[in-house]
Amino acid sequence: MENNLNQEIIEHLMHPRNYGPLKTPTGVGVGHSEKSGEFVIFYIETKDKTLQEVGYATNGCQDTVVLGSMFTEMIKGQTIAYAQSAAQKLRDKVALGPLKQQACANMVLTAFEAALIHEHQRSEGSSEELYAIEIGMECEVEE
Repeated sequence: MENNLNQEIIEHLMHPRNYGPLKTPTGVGVGHSEKSGEFVIFYIETKDKTLQEVGYATNGCQDTVVLGSMFTEMIKGQTIAYAQSAAQKLRDKVALGPLKQQACANMVLTAFEAALIHEHQRSEGSSEELYAIEIGMECEVEE
């Protein structure tokens, strides 16, 4: 099983899924660390509370790319409620791992949360281009 997981991680690293912006996002969120300058931009396009399309971009490390790719694959085509539940499960699982993975996952998941907030604000009439949340952790942490 571990060998299959390693192969999946390598595949997501070499060929990230859903990397890049969407043409018509309904929400754009950013998770960023002002201290390090690292960020993740998360794009969502929803219809009837379902994530029709998702995308992300980052200037973060390889772990961030892999986590972004894997997470977007998990939630694409799913309901928002499912995606929020999956995000919490991922947060809980990663919380048991190394600080670096926690920080990278936090940046991806915070950007997703910000995209949901942005989409809601747009539905209420906001014209902001995106919603950003600063995170306290950095990918480049010392263990």
